[in-house]
Amino acid sequence: MTKQLDDNGVQFTGAWEKFSPVPYYATEAERKRGIQTIGKGHVIKAGERFTSISERQADVLLRQDMSEAINRVNAVAHLSLNQAQFNAMCDLVFNVGPNCIRAGTGTGEALRAGDIATLRKKLPQFRNQTQPDGSLKPELGIYRRAVGRLALFDGKPWQEAEAIGRAVKSL
Repeated sequence: MTKQLDDNGVQFTGAWEKFSPVPYYATEAERKRGIQTIGKGHVIKAGERFTSISERQADVLLRQDMSEAINRVNAVAHLSLNQAQFNAMCDLVFNVGPNCIRAGTGTGEALRAGDIATLRKKLPQFRNQTQPDGSLKPELGIYRRAVGRLALFDGKPWQEAEAIGRAVKSL
């Protein structure tokens, strides 16, 4: 049986994605590669043309964009994951990409086994930003989201989970 992301999960992800009504470069690395974002984390694909969108349109795009993360998590997640845990794992995949849950990674193995204790340990470890030279560097904003994601995983409402993450002051 497949799970769906609920409103708590969508709201959490949307709260961490910067809303922009116009296209922008999310990182310096993306600027160098010509990859623009709009709305709430929507990466503009080849052939898409945007000059401006509303926040409502951004919410529609976010829900569409989350479908890939939902499918990836559903494909491997143990059936014992509850809704809050599923929401958090979908946010993780949306935020850092599907490689984080591939076979052979500690997170991927824990997700497949339903090993909640290991997932709880792994979630706050996602704190690095890829630099223009390809190296990884810990970033406070990414760590804040990771801490908030753990609170979401533990069943907190999205507003509380976001506040927990944003309250983090250092790596």
